[in-house]
Amino acid sequence: MINILMSTYNGEKYLTEQLDSILLQTYTDWNLFIRDDGSNDNTITILNNYKKKYSDKITIVSDGQNLGACHSFERLLQGNDNADYFAFSDQDDVWLPDKLAHCLKTMQTAEQQFVNTPIIIHTDLEVVNEQLQTINPSFWQYSNIQPSLVNNNLHYLAICNSVTGCTMMMNKKAREYGLPVSPNAYMHDAWIALQTLLHNGKVIPLFETTVKYRQHNSNVLGAVPYRSTLTNLRFKWHLAKQAYKQAHPHIFANILTFTYWKLRYFFALHL
Repeated sequence: MINILMSTYNGEKYLTEQLDSILLQTYTDWNLFIRDDGSNDNTITILNNYKKKYSDKITIVSDGQNLGACHSFERLLQGNDNADYFAFSDQDDVWLPDKLAHCLKTMQTAEQQFVNTPIIIHTDLEVVNEQLQTINPSFWQYSNIQPSLVNNNLHYLAICNSVTGCTMMMNKKAREYGLPVSPNAYMHDAWIALQTLLHNGKVIPLFETTVKYRQHNSNVLGAVPYRSTLTNLRFKWHLAKQAYKQAHPHIFANILTFTYWKLRYFFALHL
């Protein structure tokens, strides 16, 4: 059984396409838990309509609080421990039909090799515009993310998170170590990935596209094209500072150590 966890906030524009893509998954042994984070548009109405139609598959949690995406997903994860595996879903993407099936197959193969180990499986995405037209067939290529380099190095993962939440599947052990999410965590996906590695777990990339990653003006986070020059070291430095807060004190002793690893990661991409 897979529990799919979705957080919504004013998502009326694209929500039905995402819900339909989950309902069309070829793997069907799943339950969808949706927590609304205080929407004031028609999101709740849409969710209730789907709940009425698919009451055996969809559960809606609405406590009226606005926690932000990171801690809304944390609240969902805290309330779910009755499944073998857990997956996150955004409200505005579209899942390809075999997403769950392919991630589950990769997960079960990994669990046979790494017994009683926290494991995360994550995949590439297709970057698309609001109309689902392709911007780039590979998010990893678009943002120059190299999972094989990043996933095996705790410092690199803290500097450049390669794990996109909407592609993640985690087992119970990864869920256990991912909670609670630090108040300083930038996003839930990066925090859980770091905690998995910190507890001798495995973060395994599946080199396959499983999600149409929709880019629009309301993205909490989006796909950013990579800048190949040294200006990239300054690009969105506030995100780097958030990563520092998130990883400290597990990884970095001070800002100089942080800067060292950021420079080392930058040059590793170009070797």
